[in-house]
Amino acid sequence: MATVYLHIGTSKTGTTALQKFMRRNEEEMHKQGYCYPLMKLGIQSLYRDRNAQFLIYESIHEKRKPGETVAAHELRVKENGYRFVAEAAKKYPNIVLSDEQIWYKCQKEENFWKNTMEEFRKIGCDVKVIVYLRRQDLLIQSLWNQNVKMFRKTARPFSACIKDDYFDYFPLDYYAHLKKIEADVGKENLIVRPYERGRFGGSEHTIFSDFFESIGLTITDAFTKEGLKTNYSLEGNYLEIKRLINRLPEYRQMQDFLNRPVLNGSTCYTLRGENEKPNMFASRQEQAEYQAQFEESNRKVAEEYLGRKGEPLFYDEVKEAVPWSVKEDVMYRDVITVMTEAFCSQEQKIIRLEQKIAELKKEVELLKGSPVVKAGRKVKSIFHK
Repeated sequence: MATVYLHIGTSKTGTTALQKFMRRNEEEMHKQGYCYPLMKLGIQSLYRDRNAQFLIYESIHEKRKPGETVAAHELRVKENGYRFVAEAAKKYPNIVLSDEQIWYKCQKEENFWKNTMEEFRKIGCDVKVIVYLRRQDLLIQSLWNQNVKMFRKTARPFSACIKDDYFDYFPLDYYAHLKKIEADVGKENLIVRPYERGRFGGSEHTIFSDFFESIGLTITDAFTKEGLKTNYSLEGNYLEIKRLINRLPEYRQMQDFLNRPVLNGSTCYTLRGENEKPNMFASRQEQAEYQAQFEESNRKVAEEYLGRKGEPLFYDEVKEAVPWSVKEDVMYRDVITVMTEAFCSQEQKIIRLEQKIAELKKEVELLKGSPVVKAGRKVKSIFHK
């Protein structure tokens, strides 16, 4: 019987880096009896490296079969996903699946974990669920940053999001949510890991070695990290620039085409060391008070799932940090940078389209001289006499 290691996030705990690392090192994982299957389900909206997405797949804009309902389409994708895993399990004793959105999207489906465990048992697979937990005050800042960066709907300031419980969709009471998962998965099948930089386990003390050690894999010299891109956050003035862009009604109705220009500008100055890491809380006291509400929940997680009796889940304390603010002295530079990035992106698209048009014109000219076209013209001329 194969074992499925189901990595469910949480978001902003290095999940994208882990997924890309496993995709890059598939062959080396195979040598140790582990598989990170590429789910070829014929669905455009499925992410290539988030191979557990079929478990929480939502059919929103995807093209469906004639007469097929949204529910039927989602069920079809899920069933195909399980079949794909079943095939992989015939060859490999260990299957790794990953999608960071499972942590919170599992709440949308009644009996999600009960049904998921039953489906995996049907295809002859045991399941181990692994989750990384990040300190809540740091997590919500990263979530807000990501939403401003990637989603047009997020235009409210961080302070307003805190006040309005914007993050209530995300289970921040870790103990309560883990208990719900445990009810159907079993405590023995839950692997809980704290996400704290500088405290990872494994031979390298990185998120990669920590994760691999947790599921029984060993990172060897043959594994490579080359070609892995860091998932940069927005920093400096670029946070405010993108937030203001997100507020424009006309822009909110369009594709988020300024996402990349803003991020490119931010990353450029981050790599130069000219952007500060944003701290969105107004003060250390406000941040500490926010984190204090999770102290008891985190203590229970540390004790019950990590065996840390009398020790915290997160060792790093809330530190004094300068609250983020707009840097007016370089705002003109940052605005011009975004404009230039956007113009360059549009110009590249125009050049590609012009090249495509030129290629099509050549094909048309070649067709004009072909025997088939000439014969067609001759027949046409006969009927028009």
